[in-house]
Amino acid sequence: MRSWLFWFRTRLQRTLQWDRGLEGAVAAMFLAAAAAGLIGALSTPTGIGVWFDVPAFTIAAVAACALTAAVLAPLLSLFYIPLPRVLLSASVFTAGLVYYIQDEASLGTVFTAIMTGIYILSAYLLGFLFQIWGGAASSKKKTLLSLVPVTWFLFLLFFHPTIDQHESESTFEGNQYITPLSVDHPGEPGAFETKQLFYASGGDRHRVHFDEGMDFVTRTVDATRYVEEGEWPGWRSRFWGFDESAFPLNGEMWLPEGEGPFPIVLIAHGNHRMENFSDEGYSYLGEHLASQGYAVASIDQNFVNFSNWTGIPDENMRLRAWLFMQHMLELNRLQNEEDHVLSGRLNMEQITLIGHSRGGQAAAMVPDYERFFEGDFTLSGIEDLPVASVIGLAPTDQTVDDERAAPSGVNYLTLHGARDGDVHNFRGDRQYGRTTVEGEELKAAIYIADANHSQFNTAWGRADMRLPGGMFLSRKQMMEPEDQRAVAKTFITAFLHATIRNQTQYELLFRDVRYGADWLPDTSYVSRFQTGHYEPLVTFNRNNDRSEFPEGVAAEAEGFTEWAKTSTEDRAGNRKAADGVILEWGDSGTYRLLLPEEYRNDYFSGDEDALTFSMSQMDRELGGELRGSTDPSLEIGLLFEDGETVDIPLQAYYDIPSAIWTQYSRYPFLEDQFRDGKYEEAIEPVFQTYVIPAALFDGYAPSELAALEFRFGEGPGRMIIDDIGFEQLND
Repeated sequence: MRSWLFWFRTRLQRTLQWDRGLEGAVAAMFLAAAAAGLIGALSTPTGIGVWFDVPAFTIAAVAACALTAAVLAPLLSLFYIPLPRVLLSASVFTAGLVYYIQDEASLGTVFTAIMTGIYILSAYLLGFLFQIWGGAASSKKKTLLSLVPVTWFLFLLFFHPTIDQHESESTFEGNQYITPLSVDHPGEPGAFETKQLFYASGGDRHRVHFDEGMDFVTRTVDATRYVEEGEWPGWRSRFWGFDESAFPLNGEMWLPEGEGPFPIVLIAHGNHRMENFSDEGYSYLGEHLASQGYAVASIDQNFVNFSNWTGIPDENMRLRAWLFMQHMLELNRLQNEEDHVLSGRLNMEQITLIGHSRGGQAAAMVPDYERFFEGDFTLSGIEDLPVASVIGLAPTDQTVDDERAAPSGVNYLTLHGARDGDVHNFRGDRQYGRTTVEGEELKAAIYIADANHSQFNTAWGRADMRLPGGMFLSRKQMMEPEDQRAVAKTFITAFLHATIRNQTQYELLFRDVRYGADWLPDTSYVSRFQTGHYEPLVTFNRNNDRSEFPEGVAAEAEGFTEWAKTSTEDRAGNRKAADGVILEWGDSGTYRLLLPEEYRNDYFSGDEDALTFSMSQMDRELGGELRGSTDPSLEIGLLFEDGETVDIPLQAYYDIPSAIWTQYSRYPFLEDQFRDGKYEEAIEPVFQTYVIPAALFDGYAPSELAALEFRFGEGPGRMIIDDIGFEQLND
């Protein structure tokens, strides 16, 4: 027994024998554990505050690292492991912590393993640096040896390879056909002085302007029908000071000075961590729109957002739309009160909803509320508050009870960045397809090559992922935050002027982005456009014969290696809303629509101003060097009933946009592993609308059109066409 105790004590005494002289390396590993704790604090806030989270997480990480070493190192000594046992124990803990933090952020197993290895290697090199400068070597030798770790850290800092297609083209380069608009710049401040107000239900535990600093009081609303038992845990109630039975109606408002009423605009944020408040991130937009004569409120929905500690209510999408409507009802009630600060200030007959991310999806659900809120008595009166316009900034498009919004009789605009690392598919394009416009209404979808997700909100930073994932996202070629917000202000204001103020000259910006060349940052824009006066010549349906249409129109094709009715797919391989005709050719090909006389007599009214169609590159499906890099030509052939032909070379008026490539991460060679391949597909097909004025028909009336030809050349090429028809335009 004594010999065993002697052996045990001896082995414990020899625990540190291999770590002597490596104190610098051990210190570096503990420092690496502290740094991982810091990243954990910033990625998983408790809501108490950064002042608490950072020291608490870092101290906990160091303490846990020390505890691991205190337990594991003696065990290694007992097993006669001839290695630096404290260093190895601290390394095991730090590697596990780093892996766990990345795994919680869903960065992908392979990617996480690689980055964990790089992190630990970096910690060892830092330890090597500490050892060098803690030793007795000469300064010259220390400096030379330091070049190894210093070079490594500089390599990590500046190594950022890019794909060959990283630079986006300019939509405005070489434009000689479109003259930019000479009306007031919608992105510049307007003529109105503005006043900022805060409204709230009171009692906010974190923001004084929603408590003692509010300008007027709003009621609370009961959301219990949309929150299941257990979805609002005690910590969530303690953080906010209320539960699901008393949701507050809080908002930051900007009012124009002067005589009202002013059209009302409500802005809702998306799903960010609830502890990091999102509603304040649209001040730039609220102040701007108020200066242009709109009453604007950025509404608080932070309490239905995600928390690492309490999750998120399952019905959070429905809650976001519901809160939109509760704010509408409350503001309408208050502006009808005598002597209220809002009395006579709000035009509730001209309501616009703007939403970002999940807020953008919620905004589209409101004008289609009967689909989602049947029997909700708390929404009584909402039928008297029709929404005129909806704007989605990088909106999501989730199903709610297997349903998606399909509003009609509302104007719709969506903006989306090709470098969006959060909603990485162009979801607003699907909502565009499901939105029906009538009469003077219009809808538009703008795809912006160098915009991302978060920069539409000043409170969200530049990264589209929380730490640690945001550290690995590429920021090269991403437009500056102020440029992205200038894009938002310009398009949103122009859209409101066109749809709310009936200033139809601004409609031209959505018909052709080049009209805004003097207003917009220089990048590639792909835009889709349609008004309520659009009439399709044909409607594509993949289940119908490719040569015949239900309308009686016949189709012919020559020279194509593929000709079919189909739909586009997003980056994830999900089918988009509308079908079209896909055409692939080698050298050249002609697609022809034959319009029978009986059909022409029924279709044409004499008010047609322009032929329009939408078209997208599909060359991502071509192999080798052709993938995403073709430059096809297109000539429109108009064959009239007297046998005469008018040929319109599209390139004389439009450049066909090349495929827009996106590099999401700093390391394109790991793109397939990052986030388990979420960013594997670099290209998403996006439709561009082309408007061919009837004035180019060489004196012929559209009603005399007997056949329409699309003559493709400069192959090989692969394109899809949709929305072929005629528009009656506002000029």
